[in-house]
Amino acid sequence: MPNIVLHKKSHLSVFRRIAAIAWNAPRDPTILGTMQFRAEALEAWIQAQRERTGEKITVTHAVARAAAVVLHRHPDLNSMIRLGRLYHREDVDVFVQVAIEHPAEPGEGVGKTDLSGVVIRKADTKDIGAIAQEIRAGASKIRKGQDEDFKKVRRQGELIPPLIFRWILRFLEFFQYTLNMNPRILGAPRDPFGSIMVTSLGSRGVKVAYAPFFPQARTPIIILVGAIDDTPDVVEGQVVPTRQLTLSATFDHRVLDGLHCSIFANEMNKVLQEPGQLDPVS
Repeated sequence: MPNIVLHKKSHLSVFRRIAAIAWNAPRDPTILGTMQFRAEALEAWIQAQRERTGEKITVTHAVARAAAVVLHRHPDLNSMIRLGRLYHREDVDVFVQVAIEHPAEPGEGVGKTDLSGVVIRKADTKDIGAIAQEIRAGASKIRKGQDEDFKKVRRQGELIPPLIFRWILRFLEFFQYTLNMNPRILGAPRDPFGSIMVTSLGSRGVKVAYAPFFPQARTPIIILVGAIDDTPDVVEGQVVPTRQLTLSATFDHRVLDGLHCSIFANEMNKVLQEPGQLDPVS
């Protein structure tokens, strides 16, 4: 008699295959937090930027740009662990996740979803239009099967046995982060996750959720962008309807303590409620 009656699941996405072998039992030091912001000014700014650039600017783009601005202002937040010590990153690179949905197999209620993303290099030097354009172009390549790095990872995930693939991923992590060697010589992408990750479930109507750290990355902050909705708030003693944006964040406590987390939250609040700060300084 088994402890639990189990049935092996088939038709897994490549991401699910990798996830099953990448994580151990949870022992990582994480801090979770949720931030709410008044979003009226941000929504007006996004609309103005859409008209200015012709790009479909989204809240996720704005949050990615805001995170880059905050990390530029506070370099201590732009750090990583290597060889048991804290190292400062010179560049502010923002990773924005992209979901690739596949049709459901017969008998399945939900189709497969692969996760990849686009890294905006030196995002603190780019305006919102350039960031949106890079994300749109990168996501289009991934979804059309034209991104060579993603195609290679997907092919390896489908063909290499899980236990062997686990050790390949761990070796790549050791090679590029612990030894700080460029993995391009091994055919792998350089620093594929950047300084900070941004992902979104707002388009799905989700307000609050927390994303886990991927073990093969050294990114100490993940922001999950929730939905903007109408929320009652007290303004000058009166309850009035307001537009509220919810961000949920996961922090690596080895890199950031409570003070750092509060600085990050307060700075994001300032930038997103005064979105003119998202414009590059000339």
